[in-house]
Amino acid sequence: MRSVVLVLLFLASFTQSACRARRQPPPTGWTTGYWFWGGSDLDPTYSGKPVDVLFVQVGSIRSDNYAPPGAGPEVRWSAYGRLPDELPTARDYWLVYRYEQPGVPGPPAAPLLAEELTSLQSEARRRNLHVVGVQFDIDSPTSALSRYAEFLAAVRKGLPPGLEISITALLDWFRSGTSIASVLEQVDEFVPQFYDLGKREYGQRQFAIAAPIDSQRWDPVFNRFHKRFRIGISTFGRARLVHNAVPEQTGNYRVEFYGDLQPLDLATNPAFDLQTEHNQADETILNYRANRKLRLGYNEFELGDTFQFVISTPDSIRAALRGARQIKGYNAGVVFFRWPSENESWALQPDEVLDTVSEGGAGKSPTARPARVHVVPGGCAVVECVDLYLESSAAFVPREVRYRIRASTALDYFLPQPNIPARLSGTSDVAVSLPPYCARGRLYLGRAVSRDHAEYSVEVVP
Repeated sequence: MRSVVLVLLFLASFTQSACRARRQPPPTGWTTGYWFWGGSDLDPTYSGKPVDVLFVQVGSIRSDNYAPPGAGPEVRWSAYGRLPDELPTARDYWLVYRYEQPGVPGPPAAPLLAEELTSLQSEARRRNLHVVGVQFDIDSPTSALSRYAEFLAAVRKGLPPGLEISITALLDWFRSGTSIASVLEQVDEFVPQFYDLGKREYGQRQFAIAAPIDSQRWDPVFNRFHKRFRIGISTFGRARLVHNAVPEQTGNYRVEFYGDLQPLDLATNPAFDLQTEHNQADETILNYRANRKLRLGYNEFELGDTFQFVISTPDSIRAALRGARQIKGYNAGVVFFRWPSENESWALQPDEVLDTVSEGGAGKSPTARPARVHVVPGGCAVVECVDLYLESSAAFVPREVRYRIRASTALDYFLPQPNIPARLSGTSDVAVSLPPYCARGRLYLGRAVSRDHAEYSVEVVP
């Protein structure tokens, strides 16, 4: 009996030691990170302000199910990664792999990943990029978390020296009765994503991307694992069309999502009236409601059909930061999704976000930026032609914003981009009138043509 007791005591002691070994010390500082995703690029207007942490999507994991002759079904795995040629400056970099298919990758994919990571790590050293680990962006079904843990355990066995493991995490994983603890046992940090929590269903009445961060609810949930984590926050926008959008009266409406529609496409059309609102995460919702039946392109729209845009603003970022900072313990900071593409006009630009983080977290307003005009040579052979881009100084304002772009010499003509309210005024000025909420991002205005070389400047018109 005494030997049995000693064995039990030893096992209890070993288990407690193992648990203590898996525990990390709480982080000592707060970091600001960004996801640099497929499609992200370095906008020429970006100030170059460095971020603390950059999570770079380098590749994906895939599987092909096939049945060789005379054999049972097998799974063939592949993993591919490549560092983008240009990256923002950051103190630390993580290499992100995405798995798009249903379920989770199998352990046989782990050796392929180890080989890819070794190669990417070597390339990063040559480029003087400080890579600290690999992150997996895998939307595992909650019921498959135990299999996800097996995959991560296999990855850890072959992980190149010096690299840590991070994962993005769905909030549903943390409800009672899941295997999330076995997953987090295999990682060094996790990033809960406070956006896109619900499905984009027809019956979703309030349009939202972000989710409010309730610190009282989530602080004990995340900290009970004694593992470093960061809070994922959205900075992008989305558009949808709600047909016959008066559900309280009709009880029958349907929704379509649009990927390339811009607010300016509708703001300059007199067939639409604008109404605004805010959701629970303090995102702004722009409702462009058709005031008559009309045709746009190949599509016909009825009276009451409404295009909706949900957009992040400095106010929504401040609200998210307040909630994130109230989560203590093992909270290491925030990560923003995502670094936008060059001409993406309804996602917050990195400088706008970083200004809000540094100055707006305590309720202050971000530093006002001067308006700037960017000139790109058009490559004309006989005349001087340039493409004009406007970087506005008045993003998100609920009023019309007017600019005057001056050329140092007379312009022969100006060809505005479709739906852009810009026109030649006099011989050397281009007048621009941007409707409410449309003065944001880097906006392509059109092409200016002159006989002689011209310099351009911009001023705000009161």
